[in-house]
Order: sequence, then structure tokens, then C-alpha cells
Amino acid sequence: MKKHFKVAGTAAALLALAIIGCSKNDKSPTQPQNTTPLLPSIAFIGPNTGSQDPNAQQAKLHIQTINGYTNILAPFAGLQGTPNGNSWTWTYNVQNLTATLTATQQSDGSYYWKLVLNGTDPNTNTTYNNWAALDGTTSADGKNGSFKGYSPNTTTLLAQFAWATSSNGVLTGTFKLYDNTGAVTSQIDIGNNSDGSGEVRLSTGGTLSFRAVWLANGSGQWWRYDANGNQIATGSWT
Repeated sequence: MKKHFKVAGTAAALLALAIIGCSKNDKSPTQPQNTTPLLPSIAFIGPNTGSQDPNAQQAKLHIQTINGYTNILAPFAGLQGTPNGNSWTWTYNVQNLTATLTATQQSDGSYYWKLVLNGTDPNTNTTYNNWAALDGTTSADGKNGSFKGYSPNTTTLLAQFAWATSSNGVLTGTFKLYDNTGAVTSQIDIGNNSDGSGEVRLSTGGTLSFRAVWLANGSGQWWRYDANGNQIATGSWT
């Protein structure tokens, strides 16, 4: 059986904000126009191929998994932040749940972000009381950043994501899931080159289990590893 990166359930708390994106809030107040920080929004790109090879599809799946987390703040993109000194605040309501996103500019021009939930999640019936679900920092231009997500109503680290953009346009990212002891259970590492080529790696329990690389034309090669990190299979797709 092929290994896949499972996030459903394990990281459901980090996706609490997802319900916001599924509902239209026509009662959101009109915010004043002003210059606000760039909302974190990073999109990684997988192999540009129509191949149905399961390994090519798995490579794409890992990219989609990462993009699902990097775009978790996308619902706020339609709102204008309210300025207050060196901070900006976005507020979004879905039924009895209120999500408040704050960005505070630091002395070096970077931003510290914090997402706080209050009220009851209409999908899960979970009630939050000023719970910080997510926080992190981004560079002023948004090309580099790091975020942490926490288990429901706790400060226990659940997931962490970081990305960086080099001077020649290479975008790299690392996504980690943690268990309740603080150990990393799964990790995805990805690299996107400016020409469309790239690489993705999946590690399980600290050991590499899957790797794929692809060229700008979408063709690629893959490798699989056992629980000890020994290569057990390899192949390619076009």
C-alpha cells in the first residue's frame, strides 16, 4: 500500500478557519481604504503533467496539502484591515464564530501575525474563548515567513510551516505535523525553481519515505523508501 500524507482529522484544528471561506459574510463592515500588509499567500506548483502515474499524482497531492495550509488566511483577502498605530486588524464572522486576524509591524519591517477565534464553530460545535489558533511572521514583502498552528483550545503545537524565496527566485517550503509530545510525525519539503522544475520529499517519523523530482516539461522521477530509509523502489513518468 502506498504511503500518503494524511492530514484529515490530525490537523483539523488548524483548519478551523476553513468554515469562514465557505460562507459569505454580507454583514462585514466596509473598511477604510489604506495601505495594509500583504496577507500571507504562497502557492507552490507541482509537476505540469497529465500523467496518471500514481507517483506523479502523489507529488501533486503533497503540493496541494501544503497549499491548503498556506492559503488558510485567504478569506481575509476580501477585507480591508483596520489600522491602529503599527497594527492592522481584520475581523470575519460566521454565525456565532468570530475570527480576528492581527498584523503588527516590527522594527525591521517584518510583520507578526496572530489569528484568534471566539465563539462556537457551527461545523464542530467547539467553543473557543480568545483562542490563538495561529501565529507567525513574514518579511515585509511576504516572500519569507514562518507560521505555527495549535491544537484546539491549547497552546500545544500542532503544525508548522515555513517558506523562503532566494534571490534567483527559488521558492522552498517545509511543512511539519506534530503529535502531543512535540515529536514530528510527518514532514513535507518542497522546492520550486523559476523554470517550473522542482522537488518534493515526504518524511514519516523523521525518515525519508518518498521523493520526487520533475523537469520544466513536467516529466519526473520518483523514489520510495522503507521505514529505515532504504530505497525500495524507483521509476519515472512523462
